[in-house]
Amino acid sequence: MQIVLNNLSYSYEDSPVPALESLSLTLASGWTGVVGSNGSGKSTLLRLISGDMGEKGGYSGSISPPPQLAQGGGSPSYCAQGTEQLPVNAEDFSANWSAAAVRVREALGVNDDWLWRYETLSHGERKRLQLACALAAEPPLLALDEPTNHVDSATRQQIIRALADYDGVGLLVSHDRALLDALCSQCLFMRDGRGVLRPGNYSQGREQEQLERTARQRERKSAQAELAHLRIEQDRRAHQAARADVRRSKRHIDPKDHSAKARIDLARVSGQDGKAGKRSAQLDARVKASQQRLEQARTVKEYNGSIWLQTHPAARRNLLLLPAGELTLGEDRTLRYPQLVVENDAHIGLSGPNGSGKSSLLRRLVAAVSADIKLLYLPQELDNQQAAAELAALKQLSSEARGQVLSIVARLNSDPDRILAGESLSPGELRKLMLARGVLGCPQLIVMDEPTNHLDLHSTEALEQMLAACPCTLLLVSHDEAFLQVTTNQRWQFSPEGTVVCV
Repeated sequence: MQIVLNNLSYSYEDSPVPALESLSLTLASGWTGVVGSNGSGKSTLLRLISGDMGEKGGYSGSISPPPQLAQGGGSPSYCAQGTEQLPVNAEDFSANWSAAAVRVREALGVNDDWLWRYETLSHGERKRLQLACALAAEPPLLALDEPTNHVDSATRQQIIRALADYDGVGLLVSHDRALLDALCSQCLFMRDGRGVLRPGNYSQGREQEQLERTARQRERKSAQAELAHLRIEQDRRAHQAARADVRRSKRHIDPKDHSAKARIDLARVSGQDGKAGKRSAQLDARVKASQQRLEQARTVKEYNGSIWLQTHPAARRNLLLLPAGELTLGEDRTLRYPQLVVENDAHIGLSGPNGSGKSSLLRRLVAAVSADIKLLYLPQELDNQQAAAELAALKQLSSEARGQVLSIVARLNSDPDRILAGESLSPGELRKLMLARGVLGCPQLIVMDEPTNHLDLHSTEALEQMLAACPCTLLLVSHDEAFLQVTTNQRWQFSPEGTVVCV
C-alpha cells in the first residue's frame, strides 16, 4: 500500500500563515519519521493524512487514496500527542481478544482494568493504552504524534518493540532520536509547512541535511562574492556609459561647429561610442542572475543565544517543608514519602517509572507553596482553553513586555512571527510561550512536569542551558536522564513499590 500526496496545502481559518504548503511525496509501507521544529506543520500533516481534520480550514491538493475511505479492510488511525481523553476505540479494544490484540497487550504491558480507571492512570500508562488500542485494530495507516511522551526508559523499549511489528504505512512524529533511528526507513524533514523526504533513519537524514546545509553555505558565500564583484563592475560601467552619453550630446556644442556635430553623428551610426552602454545593460542581466543565485542559496534561519532569567532566589532559606506522609495514587496504590525540604537554591529532579507518583506529589507540593513565593508552574498537558488564555494574555502585554516574551520564545527555537500570526499553536509552542511569559514575573520557584515533552531537539538544548543557569529554585519531573543531569543538583528517586528516596 502507498499514500500519495500531490501539492498538498492547508491553512487554518484564523492564521494568515499556511500550515502546509505544496507538499508532494509518496509514503510506502514501513515507518516514515516526520521531524522538525515546533510549529513546522508536523501534526497538521498527520491529521490530514489520517482524516482527523474533518472540514476545518483551507485545504488544497490531493491525498490518494482519500483518508475518509476504508483502506485494506480498515480505517486509518491517528494517535494525538495528548492523553486527556480515553481512546475513541477503547470499547472495541476491551472486547478484542484476537491473537494480534493479545500480543499488543503483552508487548505494552497493558492491564485489563486500565480502561475502567483511566482517570487514575499516569500519562505514561495512558500513552501505552492509547498505542495498544490503535495497534490492536491493525489499521492500514497509523499516524503517531509523539508516542514516547511521558514514558520511562523501560516503556520506551516496549513501545519500540511493539511498533517494529507494525507492517502498514506508519507516520511517526517524534523528537526521540532513538525511536526514529530504530524504526524509520525514511524521514520527512519539515520547516515552515514544507518538507524534504530523505532516505534512512533520523541520524542518516540529519547527516545528509547537514551536508546540504554546508553546500548551501559555500554556494551562498560564493554568490555573495560574485554579486559584490559584479556590482562594483556595474558602477564602473554605469559611469562609463554616463560619460559616453555626455560625449554623444550636442547640447553644449557651438551651433556653428559642424565638424564636432559630424563626429558625434558618426559615433552614433557606427555604435562605437555606445558600446559602454550596451556592456552596462548586459552586466545588469548578470547582476540579476547573481541575485537569483544568492536567493536560491538561502540558508535556514536558526535561533541561538543564551537566555538570561531576570529572577533571584527567595529571601528565606527553606521555601517548602512537607512533613513525611502518604499519597493515594489509585486502588491499592500508595506513595510514601519522607520529610521533603526544598531550599531556595535547590535544583531538584524527580525521576522514576510511570505511575510511581511523581506528578501527584508535585501537585501536592505546589498546593503547599505559600502565597508570598512567586511560583511558575507548568503541568504536563495544557488544554485549548489554556492556549487561548495565553495568547490573549500575550496580546494584552505592553510592547516592551511582549518583545521580552517573544525574545525568549525565539531563543527557544520558535518563530515569534508565527506565535503572533494566529490562534493555532503547537503544544511545544504553547509551553514555550507559558514559560516565557511566566519568566516576566521573576519567579522564585519554577515547577515543570515533563518540560521536554513536545519540544524539538534544538529547543530542548536551549531549555537545558536556560534552566541550568537559573538562580531560583527548580522542581523538574522528567524521564530524560541527560536533561536532569544538566539542570539539577539533587534527586528524588521514586520506586515502583511506592517510596521516595532523596539523594
